[in-house]
Amino acid sequence: MTSSIIQHPHGALSIPASGPEERSARARQNLARIAALDPGQPPLALAFLAGYYPWVFEAVLEAVEPCDGSGIGDETPDREPFCVKCGVPVGVFLAHGREYRHYRGVLTASSKPRPYKTDHAPVVGWRPAAVAVAD
Repeated sequence: MTSSIIQHPHGALSIPASGPEERSARARQNLARIAALDPGQPPLALAFLAGYYPWVFEAVLEAVEPCDGSGIGDETPDREPFCVKCGVPVGVFLAHGREYRHYRGVLTASSKPRPYKTDHAPVVGWRPAAVAVAD
């Protein structure tokens, strides 16, 4: 149930003014609902999202992750996902689902890395990407 009196906290999200009509209206409604939440509700909503839609939860957290502050993307090293448990690379292979999977091979434009099964689910962490050096 939403409150009849909406208080806009300092730093409230802005509501987009343009875009396809239906999507824009829904986005405005969702942002208004977020602005009306009690302080304890966002952590509960994120916990629900993490349990029922983990791939969406991971994408949301990555999207709002703070930048390093340098403002220069070329100086920031690229990062790649890996399994914290075993150290091997992991990736999302849409043909196999939306979860991270361990894989073998090198990711390049022409390579075809192959996901494989392990005795554990990937525990995703991020590390600086290994740079392939051409001979």
